[in-house]
Amino acid sequence: MHWLPLRRSLYLIVIGPAGSGKTTLTAAFGRWIEENQSFRVAYVNLDPGADQLPYRPDVDVREWVTVSQVMREKGLGPNGALVASMEEVYARKSDLMREIANLEAEIVIVDTPGQMELFLFHEAGPAISRELAKLGAASAVMLFDSSLASRPSHFITLKLMSMVAQLRLEVPTVAVLSKGDLGVASLAVAWARDPEALLAELKLEPGVVSELSSRLVEVLNEFRLAARVPIVSSTTGEGFRELYDLLHEIWCACGDVT
Repeated sequence: MHWLPLRRSLYLIVIGPAGSGKTTLTAAFGRWIEENQSFRVAYVNLDPGADQLPYRPDVDVREWVTVSQVMREKGLGPNGALVASMEEVYARKSDLMREIANLEAEIVIVDTPGQMELFLFHEAGPAISRELAKLGAASAVMLFDSSLASRPSHFITLKLMSMVAQLRLEVPTVAVLSKGDLGVASLAVAWARDPEALLAELKLEPGVVSELSSRLVEVLNEFRLAARVPIVSSTTGEGFRELYDLLHEIWCACGDVT
């Protein structure tokens, strides 16, 4: 179904904790879009520590800086080298945005560092997301391993973290659960589809956790973050249609992601 109005490119920023499957999702979802929507997809790698990628990046910060290079040249450990590498990416922001702006693609998927905090809480991440929003329609997917949503309060925590990401990046952000094919996401699927069931189960949690989580649900609903939480599998393609439809609502309906 080829129905996105493409006056400008669409930029999708993929963020999430280490091990959530960001890079795998970037490759698999990009292929799905090309095969099922017939759009041209370009890929941007913002991870200076990536060894191998399952996609061919059209823009790659490793051409300017790599973690291994910084470790050798500055004698830093892995964590210090990651921070120093992101400082270099930030210093080259103008060059980076120039390359991204010249991409000839309707949809650009931006793969971020494995350590989420390097992008989300370093100035580079918000600065880059603001610039992407100037180039076209920009939004973010905050990806979590579905095993992290084993309790209803944990499920709410993940949605709250996506709100934090939206506040930091200043672009519409939706929570997405990965590894839906592994069978650990069945409870999260039910909670995502039935808010009343979620609230009922939250009341069964102990002490202040129940009350706090229930109130957070009210806050999340009030600020109209996406009520739906897609459960996706980069292995089978499960949930990609739902994710695509949700992003379409963001891109084409003025940010109404309910």
